Amino acid sequence: MHYWYNIYGDNMNAKKLIKTTIMVVAILICAYLIKDNFYLITNKIEYIYKKYLQTEIKQTLIDNDYRKKENYEYVKINEETTIKNKNDVRDMIYTFLDAGWNEYMVICDPDYLTCSDDIKQIVQNNSFLTDLSNFVHPYNTFEKVNTTFTSTGKVTLKKENRYSDEQIKMLNEKVDEIYNKYYDSSKNTTENIKIFHDYIINNTKYDSNNTTGLSNVNSSTAYGVLIDGAGICSGYTDAMQLFLERLNVKNYRISSSSHVWNLVYVEGKWLHLDLTWDDPIMSDGSDALNDDYFLIDTNTLISKDDGEHNFDNSIYIEAK
Repeated sequence: MHYWYNIYGDNMNAKKLIKTTIMVVAILICAYLIKDNFYLITNKIEYIYKKYLQTEIKQTLIDNDYRKKENYEYVKINEETTIKNKNDVRDMIYTFLDAGWNEYMVICDPDYLTCSDDIKQIVQNNSFLTDLSNFVHPYNTFEKVNTTFTSTGKVTLKKENRYSDEQIKMLNEKVDEIYNKYYDSSKNTTENIKIFHDYIINNTKYDSNNTTGLSNVNSSTAYGVLIDGAGICSGYTDAMQLFLERLNVKNYRISSSSHVWNLVYVEGKWLHLDLTWDDPIMSDGSDALNDDYFLIDTNTLISKDDGEHNFDNSIYIEAK
């Protein structure tokens, strides 16, 4: 009996030793695998969290009074907060600008591996942002767009507005004054557009000092044109757009590398409207009022071959 007990006890000790050895080996193997594949494992855990466990974004979004909410061939409204591809990035930024939100948060889909890089690239490309901004109301354009990123894929956009609240207040009062005085209900839309086209040109001087950096007025905005009486192409275009919006005419700004003007949907077609070129600088300093660029089609615009109206028709598709 005593002999059997010793054998049994030895067997039990051997089994414990074997179990302990197996456990230690397993732990060492797991530790090795974890160490060797640390980034793969942590990335997989992060992916699962982002894909299935991350909570929805909660934010309060209030559209301002100048949201147009228009869809175009190039950009469309997309209020989904999960960004899945580069087109979503473009449409998300357009939606953010168009709505007049000062802050907007979205999430990069974990399957969209280049999401953060694409957003950074677009936000740092001022020409690309300007093209997107051309489709929104002037008051919702930007001075600067900033982004912040978190490790969980959340992206926050913030913008500095191009027009201050005080400037908007003064401009709205001025537009109301001009509109109420000159709008003619007996005339059609084209004729009323011509009324405000002529008013802006007759009451604005082209600000040549803006190109030299010596200007002391806001001539690059509608404020310079309608309040200060001086403008450059962006100011003329913004000012005209304020009246187009009052007339409920579908429109957006269109630009080349060095110039900007209005594209207007009237009488069933998209036509170009350029007040800057209809307000030429005369050699003797006298005022002039032309209509060479008043609601003309793209073929007519191109035929002028003036070197300033070479636009990207993959962006401004309606102008083709």
